[in-house]
Amino acid sequence: MEVIVLKKVYCNIVWSRFGLWSIILTAAISAIPAFAQEHRTTIDTNPPGAFLTLDGEYRISATSPCRVPDNIIGNYRLKARLPGYESWSGDILILPNQDNVFSLNLSPKTRLKASLRSLIIPGWGQYYSGQKTRSLIIGFGTIGAGIGAYLADSDFRKKRDDYFDAKIDLANARTEEEISRLWEITRQKNREAYDAETTRNTLAGIAVGMWAYNVLDALIFFPEHKLISGLPKVKADFDGRAAHIKLTAAF
Repeated sequence: MEVIVLKKVYCNIVWSRFGLWSIILTAAISAIPAFAQEHRTTIDTNPPGAFLTLDGEYRISATSPCRVPDNIIGNYRLKARLPGYESWSGDILILPNQDNVFSLNLSPKTRLKASLRSLIIPGWGQYYSGQKTRSLIIGFGTIGAGIGAYLADSDFRKKRDDYFDAKIDLANARTEEEISRLWEITRQKNREAYDAETTRNTLAGIAVGMWAYNVLDALIFFPEHKLISGLPKVKADFDGRAAHIKLTAAF
């Protein structure tokens, strides 16, 4: 009987110690504060896939949608670019210890905007729509034709004045020899003025035609940018193992 009693006492001691450690463990766990909520800063665009840049204390490049690293806080200049859409830029404030969500709606570029730009400056509409090579060809071609027409007009005006002066000299001639000589000069000046006028009109017509073509080209051949859905999106993020974002300090 004594052995049995001793076993019961030992068992009670063990269970008492286990109960004590349970109480201590429970109290320790309850003393630990709740796991801090993870805060995120995200940038999204509509449509997605825009190239983003953040300029501030750090310089960041990413593709939307993206998550900005947690250590990025403060004032930043945000820019978004996507082919076929108007570029967006603005100042944002990233606050610490809270979620920061930035959603941008990008406006699509239009044929009308492109043609109006080309109406003002040849090639501007093509550059606006992303056709940079076409913009240079049309722009320099139209401007070159315009400059050529201007120079040709100046040359025509000079030769026309020379012709008028020759006519005055002819009208004031007194001798037959002088009249004959000035007559040939007047005919020559008239022919030169006529040729200069023809050259001017030709170059002016080319300049006007290229200007009109430049406007129609921007309107009719405006490129269509179609977003392909279902493709994986590139995100900017840090997962603790590999960096998915380009981060450089700005001094």
